[in-house]
Amino acid sequence: FPVTIHARGITVSRLSNMSPEALKAVFSPDADSDLLTLLTLYDPADGTTVIARLADGFTTRINETPDEILYGVISRTNEYIFLPMQITLPSEEDAQAPRCSITMHDVTKYIVPIVRTISGPPKIKLELVLSKTPDVVEASFSGFYITNFNYNANTVTAELSMIQYDREPFPMHSFTPAYFPGIF
Repeated sequence: FPVTIHARGITVSRLSNMSPEALKAVFSPDADSDLLTLLTLYDPADGTTVIARLADGFTTRINETPDEILYGVISRTNEYIFLPMQITLPSEEDAQAPRCSITMHDVTKYIVPIVRTISGPPKIKLELVLSKTPDVVEASFSGFYITNFNYNANTVTAELSMIQYDREPFPMHSFTPAYFPGIF
């Protein structure tokens, strides 16, 4: 059965699928490893091209230039840039489609230029990993789309939801002579 808890500022569900080390990271401040959230943002045009990879913590230095140092997480050979985030993960209630929200504290101005170029609802994938074993995904949430972006000088807030097929009209078209001339 689904269990939802609130620990360390995020809501975590699907506990039955997580390893004992991940559960310890959620419940214990003395854990040997931290639970990190990896966020992958896909291009809305095709849904497979990656626009950005972000992490709410860091384990390594990814890149260094004369102007800045980038920290992040390397998971399964992919680099996730560290950006402080507050994440509310989806609940597993039957009465409504899953929803979650992300608030990114973008003081480095990394994500705002990316948000400004997005022309449709981008697909999102959230994954939970441990800082000691970033290649092992403890929980994964896919099928989400950003339905709303809000941003100011310091933060970017994104509301995520799944497509609600039960609210889509069926059939999509009306049976009129313009769409279905053969039946008239």
